[in-house]
Amino acid sequence: MATAFIRNVMVSALNPLRHPRAGPGPAAPRALSALLLRPLPAAAPAGAQPGAAASLLSRRLPPGPPPGPLPAAGLKTKGVLRRRCRDCYLVKRRGRWFIYCRTNPKHKQRQM
Repeated sequence: MATAFIRNVMVSALNPLRHPRAGPGPAAPRALSALLLRPLPAAAPAGAQPGAAASLLSRRLPPGPPPGPLPAAGLKTKGVLRRRCRDCYLVKRRGRWFIYCRTNPKHKQRQM
């Protein structure tokens, strides 16, 4: 029952966007922001100092980069593997051939 209600609300809210009104008069809104019932709240409350929001954010966030390892470059999936430099080497794992590179991680490849 709740699923049907939510579907009806979404269809009625998005229907003007899918089927714009033709004829004289103002054009139908084309952005989802036009469906907002009230304007978006301001970044800082009225009467607050301009730097208050920035100082509040800086107190909540820890200094420096986020913890954890840096994301690695992904593998290229190819039908034919080729060594792209002299540091690339072949490895067979789980029935597939992989190419890894010691100097350039962009050279990583995986057999289809």
